[in-house]
Amino acid sequence: MYQAGAYPSDFRRVNANVGDIRGNSGSGKTSLAKKLQEYYGRRTLVIYQNVVRRDILKEKVGPDNLSISLTATIARYGYERDLLVIVEGFYETDIYGQMLEELRALFYPKVLSYYYDLTFEETVRRHQTRSKKADFSPADMKRWWKECDFLGWEVATFTDQDSLKDAFQEISKKINLF
Repeated sequence: MYQAGAYPSDFRRVNANVGDIRGNSGSGKTSLAKKLQEYYGRRTLVIYQNVVRRDILKEKVGPDNLSISLTATIARYGYERDLLVIVEGFYETDIYGQMLEELRALFYPKVLSYYYDLTFEETVRRHQTRSKKADFSPADMKRWWKECDFLGWEVATFTDQDSLKDAFQEISKKINLF
């Protein structure tokens, strides 16, 4: 049950940590976030960029879109309750970078950042294996494409050779060290 003020501002966070999983459309971010949530279960909060921006707010991508502050608010909610928070999405650095930096500062030192640095061809190949492959085309993916959109503090980068299992093992190994 929610209680206002249940977590005073000086309460020392013991378990709260954040991981962000970023990359171009079709790279495998959502599959990885779902697998992590399934594995860690209760007290794992996954913030899906597409759900917050497109489904909840019906926002367009842009520097003033409301999903930036809502994502930060949801992540802070997880922080205040010592949850494992996974921020999943494209999260273009030029638009979302400041918000992600603020979350990094809030959750520090329990911060893990990962980036899918795949070739365009590999993202298209992976997208073709998805149940929602008809939702958008390779031409759409090309229009949205951002090459090497790094934040600069990534723990690791996943490439064409990294499977879902590889990515899951990498992240879960690091989370378990916290």
